[in-house]
Amino acid sequence: MSGDQANRFFPARVTALENVPQACGLLETWYLDEWPAWYGREGPGDARQDLTACLEFDGRLPRCLVALDEASTPVGTVSLRKISPGSDQYPGAWLTALLVPPEFRRSGVGTRLIAAAEQEAGRLGFSEIFSTTASAQSLLLRRDWVSLDVLKAPSGALEIFRKPLEPSHA
Repeated sequence: MSGDQANRFFPARVTALENVPQACGLLETWYLDEWPAWYGREGPGDARQDLTACLEFDGRLPRCLVALDEASTPVGTVSLRKISPGSDQYPGAWLTALLVPPEFRRSGVGTRLIAAAEQEAGRLGFSEIFSTTASAQSLLLRRDWVSLDVLKAPSGALEIFRKPLEPSHA
C-alpha cells in the first residue's frame, strides 16, 4: 500500500451484507485466514453459515456490516450477534468479527465499522453493546467503551467491554 493509501480514510460507506451478497466469498476467506482455530478445518465454526445467516435479515441479530471503498470493494467487516464469549454473563448485542485486512489497517476502517455497529445496535433497539477482544482494546477505548471484565478463554485472556448507546429514532 502506498503512503497516500495508508493515510486516507478508506471506507466510502458501510452497508449491510445483504446489500452486497457478492462479498460473502471474500469475507469467508478473510474469516478462515484470520481465525483458523475457529473457522478452519478442525474448528467448531462455520464461516459460510455465519455469513449466510446475516443475508436473511429479519430485523433481529445476527447482522453483518461491510465497509466498502470508493470502488465498492470490501475493506473490512464487523458483525452484531447475541452470542459471543461473555454473552452468558452479559446478554444483549455483541460486536463480533471485527476484521480489517492488514493492507487496510490504520486507515480508519476499524473505527468506522465500530461506529456503524454501535449505530445499528441502537437502531435495532439495544440500549448498550458489548464486545470481547484480545487485540482491539485501543479502538474500543477511543470510542468511549468501558472495560467490564476479563474472561479466561482457551486462547488466552479476553477483555469484555461495554458501551451505552444513545436512543435511536430511526
